[in-house]
Amino acid sequence: MRELHTFSDQQIAARLSAFLTSHLITNQVEQEQGEWTIWIVSDDQRQQARQVLETFLDDPYSDSVTAAITAVKKTPAPTEQRRSTSNESVTRRLRERWDGVWYRCFPLTVILIGLSILVVALTTDWKTSLKQGGLFFPTCNNPESELLEALFIQPAQGFQTSDNFFLELFRDPAKPDPEGLLKSGQYWRPITPIFLHFGVLHIFFNMHWMWGLGRYIEFVRGTWRFGALVFIVAIVSNVAQLYWSGPNFGGMSGVVFGLMGYAWMKGKTQPYHGIGLSQDQVVYSIFFMVMCMAGIFGNVANACHLAGFVTGIIIGARQAIWKKLLNRREE
Repeated sequence: MRELHTFSDQQIAARLSAFLTSHLITNQVEQEQGEWTIWIVSDDQRQQARQVLETFLDDPYSDSVTAAITAVKKTPAPTEQRRSTSNESVTRRLRERWDGVWYRCFPLTVILIGLSILVVALTTDWKTSLKQGGLFFPTCNNPESELLEALFIQPAQGFQTSDNFFLELFRDPAKPDPEGLLKSGQYWRPITPIFLHFGVLHIFFNMHWMWGLGRYIEFVRGTWRFGALVFIVAIVSNVAQLYWSGPNFGGMSGVVFGLMGYAWMKGKTQPYHGIGLSQDQVVYSIFFMVMCMAGIFGNVANACHLAGFVTGIIIGARQAIWKKLLNRREE
């Protein structure tokens, strides 16, 4: 729920509320210290509400405004009752989100972090890893773990696509095999590498960014939009890394860089959504990605990082890109 405008005159506030309702924009009026504030219930209607506000402020008592308000007042009572009930339901859900409870505010972010930690716990050879000790001891390193094998984008032995012994003998299991994926029916594999992490620092870094940036985007944009964003970025970045270096990779970093690119572009193209990255965060992200490409941090899934970052940028700026294309067509 976002604040639209504040009036010192209750009558003007009531007229704007009715005018917004005539445009099917769900709103709410609240009084505080002698002022009346108009709140927009749905984030998706904020831009439309601003346009309606501009029209209203030009002349709150114009004939068009009065006619729209009169039409709303003449709406049959059952419709008004249904709209009121719907408004109350939406408002209640939004207030529940603002309570700060994680399963109302950012449930998917918590689930993604929890699954990543669980996978590390279940697929790590802890006896061997703890012997090595230190901050750099490996994780997701149990060769006997069936779960670990099932989460890579392709199995270590590759997909069996033929019953011919000689064809299978000379097949390269590290080669990208989309046909084998389709025949196997293991459609989760392009996504599940995001839950694999091969060191304590690896998972700590990725979960730190997911907690800070993921819950922020999910809270503002909603769980379904956030889920779609993660889904698309995960597939694109994982497939890009598969074709770049083969199937032996994992980590949430492709998604993390996708969230960075998305937040950056949202702040640039649609700042009214309340999402963005500061300039130093953008510079840091790009600098870190370049250092990874330079090999400073060893064997890193660079194609995954770059593809995720570019995908996030495109999704974050897609509406601005689409508007520019439409404007060019009209010209």
